[in-house]
Amino acid sequence: MNCPQCTTANPDFAESCSHCGTPMPISDSATIRVVDPTALSAGTDFGTRYRIESLLGQGGMGRVYKAYDKTLDRMIALKVVRQGVMADAEALNRFKQELLLASKISHTNILRIHDMGEDGEVKFITMAYVEGPDLHHILQETPKLPFDRVVNFATQLAAALAAAQAENVIHRDLKPQNVLVGKDDHLYVSDFGLARSFEESAVQMTRTGAFMGTPRYMSPEQVEGKPADLRSDLYAYGLILYEMVTGNVPFTGDSTLKVMYQRIQEKPKNPKTLNPDLPNWFVQVIMRCLERDPAVRYQHADEIVLDLQGARSTVSTSRGGGGIPRTVQIQIPQFTNNRWIWAIAGVVALVALAFTIPYTRHLIPGLRGPKTGPVSGVPPIESGRFVAVLPLQVLGDESQLGYLAQGIQEALSTKLFQLKDIRVTGTDAASKVNQKQPLVKIGEALGANMVVQGTMQGSGDKIRIILKLEDVANNKELWSQQFDGVTGDLLTLEDEIYNPLLSALNVNPTNDERANAGVHATENIAAYDLYLKGRNAMRGQQDLKNVEAAMNFYQDALKNDPGFALAYAGLSEASLVNYREKKDAFWAQKALAAAQQAERLNDNSAEVHFVLGRVYLGTGKTAEAIAELKRALVIEPNSDDGYAGLGRAYLALGEKEQALQAYEKAVQINSYYWYNYNQLGNAYSEVGDYDKALTAYKRVTELEPDNSFGYLNLGVVYFDQGKYQEAIPYFQKSLQIQPSYLAYSNLGSAYFYLKKYPDSVPMFEKAVELNPNDQLFMGNLGDAYRWSGQRDKANATYDKAIALAYKELEVNPKSTDALQGLAM
Repeated sequence: MNCPQCTTANPDFAESCSHCGTPMPISDSATIRVVDPTALSAGTDFGTRYRIESLLGQGGMGRVYKAYDKTLDRMIALKVVRQGVMADAEALNRFKQELLLASKISHTNILRIHDMGEDGEVKFITMAYVEGPDLHHILQETPKLPFDRVVNFATQLAAALAAAQAENVIHRDLKPQNVLVGKDDHLYVSDFGLARSFEESAVQMTRTGAFMGTPRYMSPEQVEGKPADLRSDLYAYGLILYEMVTGNVPFTGDSTLKVMYQRIQEKPKNPKTLNPDLPNWFVQVIMRCLERDPAVRYQHADEIVLDLQGARSTVSTSRGGGGIPRTVQIQIPQFTNNRWIWAIAGVVALVALAFTIPYTRHLIPGLRGPKTGPVSGVPPIESGRFVAVLPLQVLGDESQLGYLAQGIQEALSTKLFQLKDIRVTGTDAASKVNQKQPLVKIGEALGANMVVQGTMQGSGDKIRIILKLEDVANNKELWSQQFDGVTGDLLTLEDEIYNPLLSALNVNPTNDERANAGVHATENIAAYDLYLKGRNAMRGQQDLKNVEAAMNFYQDALKNDPGFALAYAGLSEASLVNYREKKDAFWAQKALAAAQQAERLNDNSAEVHFVLGRVYLGTGKTAEAIAELKRALVIEPNSDDGYAGLGRAYLALGEKEQALQAYEKAVQINSYYWYNYNQLGNAYSEVGDYDKALTAYKRVTELEPDNSFGYLNLGVVYFDQGKYQEAIPYFQKSLQIQPSYLAYSNLGSAYFYLKKYPDSVPMFEKAVELNPNDQLFMGNLGDAYRWSGQRDKANATYDKAIALAYKELEVNPKSTDALQGLAM
């Protein structure tokens, strides 16, 4: 028979077109009607409960009818299943199992399955009836849908797939015929679970002329006979989107074999060539779905939902005003506006601080200090217990025991975090503090009023640990105890230390808190030992050799325990450092893959979600970053750094009000920690509220007089206001405390705007020497050479800056900083 839609020739027994999937006309042959009890006539009863109203559709699995349920007085859809595919008990059991799985999906865009039963020889399913056409018929009537309608359909369909994937249900035969369109363009996806039930009965289905799925919408791996997974549905989804915006699927031909061959050998044509009005962000969604390699596609449908919801927003962190108008007459330098200086001390400073300041600190909002605390950064004891666990001081061979000392610190901090009455300083910040300084200085630097310190010494596999708890405000020791153990039983030793420390802190944990403290990230001591070595190596991340060593440790840990989620998170962090330093897309992809695997292994870990959010933010996927950070904050709602990270993501998306609320929340959680005020000042500077920015940065210098960032950013605010001479002393003070490429470049910018070009050159040279892989600093140096008359050096330096900008855009095409730098 020829298909009534596309005229493709099909076998006489085919029930749907092998090319386009259109249902074939039911034969008038009396013989067919006799042998096929699933061919039901309108107006007849099916069993005692249902009356057949009309045929809705048919395919290789069976026929679907509109039927009236006499018992419940409602219209339903009734699907009768062909006899051949249900010939054996094993197939029936698989069918039941898949139907049960599909029935778990509760979502507004999933067609709900009511029941399964049989009448005589006929097996059937009942489901909700949708008054309206399927998407296939809509596309036949309107080949190119209006874009707003496409986005509406795309969002609903992606949401349905996300709900199904959350229950590990794979459609395997997603096509417009299986997408019903009801009132107000509400979509319903039907036939979940059926294809997999029939997959192992391919021989029987071949005899009936039916296909496992529809060739027009098969993924490349299905064409090649490889196992289908969640990403196969996303490929079919991409084909449907492509068809909605162009009027056809990307691969067509005069035979099914030719179409299948194209799918595994050729890249689909960009839909924008067929529909030039398509926005680039939507084209990117389609093309990512249609990647031949499943690993390069979206990995989950909820990623598509986020892109559809967020990609249309204008991603911009620029702000107007404050700069000097550029005119030829006064020859204002053409390399910058007020944004360049901010990018250095704001966005870049945040990236730099991510390595020295803990990304997640775990604090309880019910125990917050006043909005304006004392000048000292030590919280008063009546405001609650703010605890910092410092790394143990090694007495002996640092190379043998150092990483174990860091591991004890991290384990105790993690356990204490789970207590609602304790606030805990992040381990990264605690690791950077100078333990030789007075106790009160340590407390000020970390915003802590109680400090856990100790020593570790060992011989062979035996170790001895002495810990003490100190009251910072009163400079006195509250508790001290010795613990002996062996390196091979570190997990037990950590548990033994925890209980007496609780007593010293005068904490009575709940049963749940005690139980949570007993859960280990891994029970494999060899994997844990390697993980701790990796964490220790990452503390020296200024040297990329240390980062490489850390990655090797994490990979070896995963060989011992492939389910160790934190090892994958560590691998992601190390890859992200490599990406930031090298601007190589390979490392961005590796960071994302490792973080996603960590999430799959432990979706209940806030640390894992924070890492994944950080990777998304670092590669320009702002909407995804916000979603991950929010998920992390649901698990750990009391993390000040978590809220600061959320604020950073909102700023990148241009949502200034939400960003400021997130930063203010971080300060509210702990108003004694200087870093929270530093980030709040960055945010106010970003939106142009300079008075509030100055207030926040001055608070940093009050809490931490020896911290360079407070002075650095005070200088930035004065610079943004055009007060270049006033900015210089603050930049110089920052360099006096801690030389950095940020301060050198900012000081160079101040000299530059004062037209002291020769003075700016050595400052920019020093900045590039300390950070040679950033287009911003390289561009600044090119401008300084140019305006000081060194034209050849300027041209060579500009070439380097252009190359660095292109390299950054390869990974993050939406980077407004890179685009602005490239244009300049």
